[in-house]
Amino acid sequence: MISLLLLFLPLSSSLPTSGWVESPGYPGGYPDMTKLDWKRCAPPGYVRSLTLTHLDMEDSEDCQNDALEVGQREGLPGHAIRWDHGWISNDERKLVSLCGHKSYKELQSSVNPLLSSTVSGCLMLSFHSDYSNTKRHSGFRAFYTVQDVDECVDSDNACTHFCANYIGGYRCFCRQGYYLEKDEHTCTVNCSADLSGSALGTVSSPGWPNPYAEYTRCSYTLAVDDGLQLVLEFTEEFDVQEGEGGHCTDSLTIKTPSRDFGPFCGQVPPPSPLLTGSHQAQILFNTDGTGSNTGFTLSYKTTAQTCPSTVTSNSSLNTQMPQYRHGDQVTVRCDLGYYLHHKGNEILNKYSAVCQRTGVWNPVLPCERVNCGIPDIPEDGPLQLLEKNPGTLYQSEVQFQCESKYYSLEPNEPYLCDAQGKWRSKSGQTTLPKCVTVCGKTENDIIRFSRILGGQAANLGEIPWQLWLFSCKGGASLINDQWAVTAAHVVEGHEERAMNIYGGLVIQRGAYGVEKRRSETRGRENKDGLSMEDKVGTVSGWGVTEKGMESNKLLYINIKGSGNKDGKGPYRLYGIVSWGPQCKDKGYYTKVENYLDWIKETIEKEESKEESDE
Repeated sequence: MISLLLLFLPLSSSLPTSGWVESPGYPGGYPDMTKLDWKRCAPPGYVRSLTLTHLDMEDSEDCQNDALEVGQREGLPGHAIRWDHGWISNDERKLVSLCGHKSYKELQSSVNPLLSSTVSGCLMLSFHSDYSNTKRHSGFRAFYTVQDVDECVDSDNACTHFCANYIGGYRCFCRQGYYLEKDEHTCTVNCSADLSGSALGTVSSPGWPNPYAEYTRCSYTLAVDDGLQLVLEFTEEFDVQEGEGGHCTDSLTIKTPSRDFGPFCGQVPPPSPLLTGSHQAQILFNTDGTGSNTGFTLSYKTTAQTCPSTVTSNSSLNTQMPQYRHGDQVTVRCDLGYYLHHKGNEILNKYSAVCQRTGVWNPVLPCERVNCGIPDIPEDGPLQLLEKNPGTLYQSEVQFQCESKYYSLEPNEPYLCDAQGKWRSKSGQTTLPKCVTVCGKTENDIIRFSRILGGQAANLGEIPWQLWLFSCKGGASLINDQWAVTAAHVVEGHEERAMNIYGGLVIQRGAYGVEKRRSETRGRENKDGLSMEDKVGTVSGWGVTEKGMESNKLLYINIKGSGNKDGKGPYRLYGIVSWGPQCKDKGYYTKVENYLDWIKETIEKEESKEESDE
């Protein structure tokens, strides 16, 4: 006779906590084509168990004919799906599939230990028979109940100190001096303290000199008079857990309103004495749940406030010391490329500061980086910035360009913003570069040749320097974007009145024989002209033709001279036709080279006068 010792516990559930489940017709035998599905869940904190006391069913390979299947699931029932011949939900797991005959001893040793649910989980049983039974089988019988489990042995329920199991649950407890955190598993110590007003004392890790507690979040607050500063000194062994690569697993950090010291860990203490430079400090000590380190102890006291060795960034002091005392005066000088402010055109870069009793400097003026500003370039001039919005602070670089290929940039090099707030070229020049007119350059090379008689009509852009003085009925040659040269007789009698110039420019009478355009831009000296090597000189103008008629088209010829009234010449400007006999004869030119000094002097004089008027 088999006896079962059962312990019935009062549980609030709509289903009985224990009982029997058996195959239909037991023990008289189960009929063909029968089916039984059964399921029971355990209350919270319990497990549901099943004990088979009898098993006698038709035997078959893999229990394909008659079968008893037992499974488990966690939580509440979900959507049911077919499970072999029975059913099981998506989160259910089959435990056994049984058929044939097994003795109670076999069931107890190899089957029953498997028939338990998870904590607060469910057990499911599915029985079915087919139509091929040739002899009677009694079926199965099992006893079900709920059992309390020891949650304390479950690693997922680990308590940092003590775990106490009770029927239906468990609870964590802490050693004396510790308290349980909100997670109800972690034990820690109450190691925070407000020590404000205390000018002398000690602070130690919890349990010092024994190993400190795990999972600590200690915070000690120190505060004294604002004319004093706190001084910390580590006098004993320092042992705070350090991880791989110097990473602080546990850490000690000292925080002040102006800076942080640490985190510190390992076995090397922080520097002592540690001058905090502040009358307020917070000592923070954090640990994890591992290790058996002893921690730290420190003493604190006060001393007079001192001022730091730096008054403001980007500056230096005339007397450099690690710290300064109340009443010390220093001269603060901004570093090269930094300044305090402008005083007129002067950049100021130094001032005096005094150390106050509270450990701060007064005054504290910021040293700002010198700003050269955007280079002052006339809007309608040929000079342009290569970059639209360049940097303008100290040591920034800008580059210039000219608006067209008819200008040459001089000097053609980058400019840097210097410490005085000026743009300076790499060669040391502080005046902005100039766009110098490139004379003698045409859109198309002049390649046609003929005799002087008649000449050849010029195409657009072929001789761009050629001008027509309408009121004087003569020509002129551009030497830059503002100045033109012509023969003296062309402007004789027109010295005091404006004249109309055709060729895209409007110019005004300057010095005798030299014309200037009305423009806010400045003229430029021509230094690089059209190379005449291996080429014949070109004469161009609107002179009288061989028929005695004045031409209304610009004519040119590559020959040794021109007829009367052709008073102009190409670039490089070698000569100006002043007069000549009838066509077909020799031509006479004014040699421009002989008047070069006079031309330069006239241009410089007029431009200097205009600049002074502005």
